[in-house]
Amino acid sequence: MIRFATVAALVAVAFGAADDAFAAGSCRPTRDGKDRMERSGGCPSGYVVRGACCESVRPISQPTGPHTCPPGTMLRLGACVPRP
Repeated sequence: MIRFATVAALVAVAFGAADDAFAAGSCRPTRDGKDRMERSGGCPSGYVVRGACCESVRPISQPTGPHTCPPGTMLRLGACVPRP
């Protein structure tokens, strides 16, 4: 009987942790470029309710053109770093 209670408790903890992890990652940006955030009460201006998240009405603007770095630096993984 004690083993059953222990196993039942472990299963409950495992499912609870999985549910929390799923909920925490559910508000990621959409594939069409719209920002999403966790909803706490109402959504801010420019956002609409989509399930448990607030989704932006317009896509996030993406930078256009090449990224330039100051002299003496180079672009590496999206950041300007000093040249070796």
